[in-house]
Amino acid sequence: MAQLRTDEPQGRHSRSKPQLIAWALAAFGATALLVGVLRWEHLDRNRRGNTLLVGMPRTGAKLFERKGCVRCHAVNGAGGRLAPDLGSERPSTGPAHLVTSMWNHAPRMWERIREERVAYPAISQLEMAHVFSYLYTSRYVGDSGDVEQGGHLFEKKGCAACHSLGGTAARKGPDLSTRAAVGSLTGWTQAMWNHAPAMESAMREAGVTWPKFEPGEMNDLLTYLRGGRPAVSGGSDLLPADPDRGKKLFEEKSCASCHSLRGEVGRIGPDLQSRQKLPPTIIQFAGSMWNHSPEMFRTMRARGVQRPVFRDREMADLVAFLYSLSYSEPGGSPRVGEMLFAGRGCSLCHGPAALGTSEAPSLRGRGRSFNSIALAAALWRHGPAMYKHAQDLGLPWPTLAETDVGDLISFLNTSPERER
Repeated sequence: MAQLRTDEPQGRHSRSKPQLIAWALAAFGATALLVGVLRWEHLDRNRRGNTLLVGMPRTGAKLFERKGCVRCHAVNGAGGRLAPDLGSERPSTGPAHLVTSMWNHAPRMWERIREERVAYPAISQLEMAHVFSYLYTSRYVGDSGDVEQGGHLFEKKGCAACHSLGGTAARKGPDLSTRAAVGSLTGWTQAMWNHAPAMESAMREAGVTWPKFEPGEMNDLLTYLRGGRPAVSGGSDLLPADPDRGKKLFEEKSCASCHSLRGEVGRIGPDLQSRQKLPPTIIQFAGSMWNHSPEMFRTMRARGVQRPVFRDREMADLVAFLYSLSYSEPGGSPRVGEMLFAGRGCSLCHGPAALGTSEAPSLRGRGRSFNSIALAAALWRHGPAMYKHAQDLGLPWPTLAETDVGDLISFLNTSPERER
């Protein structure tokens, strides 16, 4: 590199300032772009290597509001009423479910945006990852329970024998209506786990059988304890939770001594990575832990494992980790995807091999790979023009089944050169 000369005439030096400023701005822009790309790749690689939950739910919640989604959609009751509540549809199997719902309902969304004369928000791929992680996390909150049924359970399950409620006669246990844990789903789960041994000992002394809860009953009980009010956190206590920290806690708290995450044989407890084993909502997870607490406690003592205690936000981190395990990219068959690509009408514009036509660009062999997030981001960015073009040609908007997504992505990610 040539050294900067300091003996140039002042006029010539001053004339170069705009050019230097332009160069500096261009360099800054290129650096910012590079940092953004590297941050996305780092986030995607690290998250996929650990918990598969790509994106940050708390950031997604802010984007959901800032991009105007909340004008039409509610999430667990908070937001607009013009479109479905995006937190109430359960169970969710991850990004494939979300992208399918988004694809199938996109034409109605675009029409509604035009009717409302709302500016169409731009959403980048990284932003879409954050929004998806927020919606995915929100679907494990659970609906409000039945207050009357909860009051019945408070008596039937023997809670009233030890606990008072709302300043009634003093009992051995604390007044549950004054406990902050009743307002937090993960806080309640943590409190139930931490205090279970003491409660079991008290019940044993009193000759009381350990009560068990059916699915939905724990939610009814908690709603009753809150006086019918929704959880203070509304599930937001999971938004700042750290799944990576939860993964470490899974080992540190000795959960891995009994529970498998990848189907290893010889484990005592169920494989928690299986969607069939993990309860559909957080409060049902609390109920399941309560139901099996005495059995787990006995097993720990027999194996010389100290029963762990959770503090601060540790239970939120653990729950975030366990539920993030279901957030995985779908697998599929390229051959089936190729048939779906033609059967859904995509090939009419993009060509039978998805290599593009005069009507639409190539989707394969462009040096990039698709996943559910990329597919959703592309739909949001180019979908309105695609929809209008389909209308101009008199073609119906193709609908997708959740099982289609993995096959289509597998097809789009195959290189055309491999077929020769």
